[in-house]
Amino acid sequence: MSSMKLMYFDIKGKAEGIRLALAYAGLPFEDYRFQDRAEFIEKKQSGELPYGQVPALFVDGQVLVQTNSILRFIGKKARPNTLYPTDPVLAAKVDAIMDQETDMFSGLTVSKYKERFGFGFLSKPENESILRETQQALNDEILPRHLSFFEKLLGDSSSGWLAGTEEPTIADFCLAPRIESLQGLSNDGISPDILTSYPGILAFLAKFNALPTVADWNAKHAS
Repeated sequence: MSSMKLMYFDIKGKAEGIRLALAYAGLPFEDYRFQDRAEFIEKKQSGELPYGQVPALFVDGQVLVQTNSILRFIGKKARPNTLYPTDPVLAAKVDAIMDQETDMFSGLTVSKYKERFGFGFLSKPENESILRETQQALNDEILPRHLSFFEKLLGDSSSGWLAGTEEPTIADFCLAPRIESLQGLSNDGISPDILTSYPGILAFLAKFNALPTVADWNAKHAS
């Protein structure tokens, strides 16, 4: 049995899907959360974190990074669990769904972490109107377009899971926490009601949160 430690901040963020996938797969892990940002900076500067980012999954002394890469590792590690299909075409479909999640959140991530991506000028008071215009476009156009893609995908699914599989895959663990997080991003210009026009997505989130391991995790980590 591998020794695993997941390192992230004490928030859901990009790590929640990983935590839930590990729990669902029955893979024991240490859920390590930084005490504060200073601890993260210290580990970043020490070179312990490849690319200076988290989440990071330490497996028997080796470190894995990038959320989707970690999820693929979990899916393969959990086999013969159905989290990551062995069929290459179906696996590619799962991969595409996760890559689409990255596309959906790219603009929002840049608008939130402006300095990291070279858009620090948007933090200046004189550019506040530009930032607000960008956030409005994300809320009114960009995010709804991507949500519509996933709404259609779920409408075409006979199982209620994104890839149409009988059981959830890592694509569902990637998407569900991230889509759900949109309801709490009003400070970033996103309407808390953004999901109300997508009944398929709301049904998907309810189905996902009803998974016994997910429900148990959420009950134990309710904030």
